[in-house]
Amino acid sequence: DNVLNDQRQVIFSQRKEILTTKEIGQFVNKMLDDEIDAIMQIKNKSINLEKDKVLKNKFEILLQNNDQDYINKIFSSNQNEIKKTIEHKFFEKRKKRILFLSEAGNNELEKKIFLQIIDLNWKNHIQYLEQLRQVIGLRQYGQKDPLSEFKKEAFVLFEGLLLKIKNDLIKFLLNLNIVVS
Repeated sequence: DNVLNDQRQVIFSQRKEILTTKEIGQFVNKMLDDEIDAIMQIKNKSINLEKDKVLKNKFEILLQNNDQDYINKIFSSNQNEIKKTIEHKFFEKRKKRILFLSEAGNNELEKKIFLQIIDLNWKNHIQYLEQLRQVIGLRQYGQKDPLSEFKKEAFVLFEGLLLKIKNDLIKFLLNLNIVVS
């Protein structure tokens, strides 16, 4: 089925890129950038943090902090400040990992985590598509072309998948603490 094949190609070429890159750090930084851009877009539409639980939660994760005064202070500063603060947190965490694991060790770890997150999310995605196919089959009576319905919804799911991979990766790396026993 074409839809699945196209999506599989995108995912597998991303995997291959991660496996072969010498610059995993830059790859991951790009994901962080995308995450920050996404949060800025939500922020610009949002009235305030108290009303927007999803946004509040994202800020807590990206800032590794749930002190409300601190979160509100950062939230109300300008875009550049917010970006700098989040990046600072992220790069500090990476520096700590490098201290324990060396640069090469941390690169290996970032690669491994990235690939695991892709694989896990991809497996779930395939299951969603399977369910979607069944649901659309049942919907056939609704005068809509099942194939184009499936393609439309599969595309939306796939966009969600790509976002979730970024999301999970950044969240995981921020929450990761290296413990040396």
